[in-house]
Amino acid sequence: MAAPHPHQLESFYASALAGLYALDARPGQRRRFGAEADARWKGFAGELTAPDRLDLVLRDAAVQHAAAFAPRVVFALAGLADDEPFGPDWPGWHPHESEAAFRAPAEPDTQRALRDAAAAWHLEPQPIDPTALAAISPASSIVAAGAGAVLALAAHFDGAATLDLADQVLVITGHPGQRQLFGLAVALVGGSRPAQLLAPTDDLQALTHAAEAAGFRRLDLALVSADAPPPARAAAEAVATALRA
Repeated sequence: MAAPHPHQLESFYASALAGLYALDARPGQRRRFGAEADARWKGFAGELTAPDRLDLVLRDAAVQHAAAFAPRVVFALAGLADDEPFGPDWPGWHPHESEAAFRAPAEPDTQRALRDAAAAWHLEPQPIDPTALAAISPASSIVAAGAGAVLALAAHFDGAATLDLADQVLVITGHPGQRQLFGLAVALVGGSRPAQLLAPTDDLQALTHAAEAAGFRRLDLALVSADAPPPARAAAEAVATALRA
C-alpha cells in the first residue's frame, strides 16, 4: 500500500474531523468528543496515544460511512478487506494535531462542515445552475462530477425527506478529496445506503456496467460543475448519454 503524501494526510484528517464534529453535535449521539468522551478514554487508553484514539474514532465512524472516514475508500487503496479502513502501513496523524482534535472542537452544521471539508482539500467548488437542481424529483437518478456539484446536491437534498442522496446520486471522480466530500455529504445529509462512487475511465462499456451494478440502470440528469477534472467530466457525460432514461 502506497501511503498518501503528508499534505494529503492533513487534508484527510481535517476533512474527517469537520464531519465528525457535525455528527457529534447531533442529539442522541454517543459523543466522541468532550468531557464524557475524555473520561471514557482515560479509563481505556493504557499505553495508547492521541493518534491511536483518533484512528479508533475514525474506525468506528467508518463502519457506517466508509467513504467519509476510511482511507481505504478515500484513497482507493488496493488489497484491503472491506472491514479494514486503514491497513497495516497507515502512518496516522501527528501527535500534536491528534491531541488538539479533542480539545473543544467546533460544532458546525452540515453545510458548514462540508465547506470546511472542501477547504481542507483545497478544492475550489464552482456553482451549479439552480434550474437543474429544481428538476430533481424523488424518482430522479443523477450522475455528478465536481466538488461544486457535490455541495449543491448536498444542500438541495438536506432536509428533503422524499430525496435520498446515496440512492439517487452517483459521483464519478478520481480525486480523494472529492470522494471524501461525497462520503461526508451522505453521512451528514443521510441516505439509505453507502455513497456510490466510480472512478473515471475511457472504457465506456466498463463504466456503464459499473454504474448499472451500482443500481443506476438509467440516468435522468448529469450535474457537472466547472471544477470537475476533465476525465471525470467526460466520464459523467458519456455514461449519462449511454444510460439516458
